[in-house]
Amino acid sequence: MTTTIAALPDHNHLNDPLWLKLFHGYRHVIAPLRHNGWVTDIDTCGDEYHLRANLGDGTELIIASVYSLPTDPAEVTGWMVLRQDIETPSRHSVVYDSTPDRAQAHHGNSLVQMFTRIDELDVPKATTRLMLSGTYSAPYGANHNQCGPVEAPGTAVARYFEWTRQLAASDGYRQVWERGEEDGYPLSLFERVGRVVVARVTRVDDVDHRAVARAHHSDDLDHLLVARRDG
Repeated sequence: MTTTIAALPDHNHLNDPLWLKLFHGYRHVIAPLRHNGWVTDIDTCGDEYHLRANLGDGTELIIASVYSLPTDPAEVTGWMVLRQDIETPSRHSVVYDSTPDRAQAHHGNSLVQMFTRIDELDVPKATTRLMLSGTYSAPYGANHNQCGPVEAPGTAVARYFEWTRQLAASDGYRQVWERGEEDGYPLSLFERVGRVVVARVTRVDDVDHRAVARAHHSDDLDHLLVARRDG
């Protein structure tokens, strides 16, 4: 099987309870970075936490919030992303800042907006094009398919996490299964009173890209404003 996600960081914190809690809690940010091909870690020095993604060109992304990341990801109100030189951290620039009163504050804690900006960086990264799609199945057998835009891996996987979070938090669906991260692109199954939703991220090759342009496209998955509701 072809690996679609970057390796885990190589250090002795992989079994540390705090590191595991933060790495799992911020999986919705870490997984898109890893699908871009970047080894990503949680820095737990002292009482301040932030994400660190090695871009493979001597620089790295540092992702925090207003200050450091809270232990509870639900408390994040915005993201601050720096790109800095690994050897000389004083050489850095702001990539994105949606914390209160900053340039992108109107985007709040949106993942898609942050990764759209990150994926614009001219750095080594996966060049695969991906697409989020969803299939709704009703108890009486009717199916409805939706697909989002074709985009870079980080943005597509971020869109997957935002959409599946909305399915659970706003639409009342319960996740009953999800494919392991090391086994391929995100794929999960949701259920609500006999209704089933399959959410998936798939690879779109050069030939399929033209076919997708003619297929049904959903603004729900594109803009993540309102997920489709059944019944």
